[in-house]
Amino acid sequence: MNSPDDRAAELIAAAVAGALTPAESDEFDDLRRREPWIDDEVASLRALTGELDGVSWTPSEPDGSLRDRVASISLHEATDAPAPMTELRPRPRRWVLPALGAACLALGLVVGVALPSFNTTPSGPPGTLGAVEPVDVSDGPEGTTIDADLVAHTWGTEAIVDAAGLEVGATYAVVLVASDGTEYSAGAMLGSAVPIHCSVNAAVLREDVARLEIRDAGSGVVAAADLPEV
Repeated sequence: MNSPDDRAAELIAAAVAGALTPAESDEFDDLRRREPWIDDEVASLRALTGELDGVSWTPSEPDGSLRDRVASISLHEATDAPAPMTELRPRPRRWVLPALGAACLALGLVVGVALPSFNTTPSGPPGTLGAVEPVDVSDGPEGTTIDADLVAHTWGTEAIVDAAGLEVGATYAVVLVASDGTEYSAGAMLGSAVPIHCSVNAAVLREDVARLEIRDAGSGVVAAADLPEV
């Protein structure tokens, strides 16, 4: 049995492809009224499919040595590298049209793609949807290096954190503080002996966020960044 998310995915894909039936158009309009973020999702996917016009796909079979190397990877080797990432709240899924998904997910194939030269990462001032916004993190513990970026989304705000030198095994919470003082948990990460790169998310729009804080369980705020107003 399909879930509501699966049905929404089908309608969005059909809308982007211009293949909605009259009955599906009515169903999709009702869904858009209940879920305003869907309009942004459709616009993003239409922009993506426009950029992929003219893409050529070249499938080729991997050689035997590559198959042997992949088959020999142990579970420990595959999971040993730390990748702390926590997302406490669900968010709208990002769908890709079935034709594109089929091309990218074909099992057993090495897929080569000839893409035109273009940059798909949006740019603009703080608050621009999808644009990476560097923030100035200060007051980190002695011997640590902490950098962060924010990305505004229709469903909330993403924080991308790079950190080195944090206490190994200690838990650090990433918190976004709104201009009215309301705190939004974006998740947590564990201190590691190797540099950390993680992406966490909070259910608050970038325009409402005034401060990013990284906190430990003992002293509280260990690093912070005051953010420009959007």
